Amino acid sequence: MRLFRRNGLLYTCLLLLSFQAYPLSLNGFELSEATIDSSEILHGGPPRDGIPSIDQPKFIPASKVDYLQKDDIVIGVEVNGLARAYPTSILVWHEIVNDRIKNTPFTVTYCPLCGTGMVFDARVGGKAKTFGVSGLLYRSDVLMYD
Repeated sequence: MRLFRRNGLLYTCLLLLSFQAYPLSLNGFELSEATIDSSEILHGGPPRDGIPSIDQPKFIPASKVDYLQKDDIVIGVEVNGLARAYPTSILVWHEIVNDRIKNTPFTVTYCPLCGTGMVFDARVGGKAKTFGVSGLLYRSDVLMYD
């Protein structure tokens, strides 16, 4: 019984040490004021901007596209009657596209881990932002930064 108590105390101490506070910075980002649970933010592998965003996308007319098949998935965006397509076959390598149509800035995101694409208004507090890939994950989803 004495050996168990000693080992039990050792295991308890090791367990408590393993639950120490999570780091307040990760991959170069300060997390002390995160609005999500920082214990659920994990390093995804690449460094900050290790997956480069596309910040000045180039487009060609749909009739000239020869690298997509009819069943390839694209994320479509329409702003004021102008439409653009962002193929997931390109987004899988970049994850974020910062774009604008006329005076409307927006960000197209794609997370290859969960297969989800989303489009966001890129204005925060009325100011246009440019987003990048942090190299961090929250519940297996890409975390972007501005």
